[in-house]
Amino acid sequence: MTIDTPIGKDAGVIAHLFIVSRREPQLFDYLAREFASEDDVQVILDRRIGERRKTGGTYPNERRRADRRTLAHVPRQVGTLGYAFVRVDG
Repeated sequence: MTIDTPIGKDAGVIAHLFIVSRREPQLFDYLAREFASEDDVQVILDRRIGERRKTGGTYPNERRRADRRTLAHVPRQVGTLGYAFVRVDG
């Protein structure tokens, strides 16, 4: 199984996602084995290194009205628990 490729017969349907810290390779291996037969579950390694924007200010050409990330709890959970579990709706 590759990290970036959805698993299952219908590769477009992922209902649950485990995001595992890169510092937890044994947990990643365990979860990947446990859920290998589940078509609607994907286990991936967290690829994020850190915040790309270092300041919280606005930028002159900023077009976005708000932060697009609605899963703000994920980095905190990955950092403290070693993983985050996300339910993907539609």
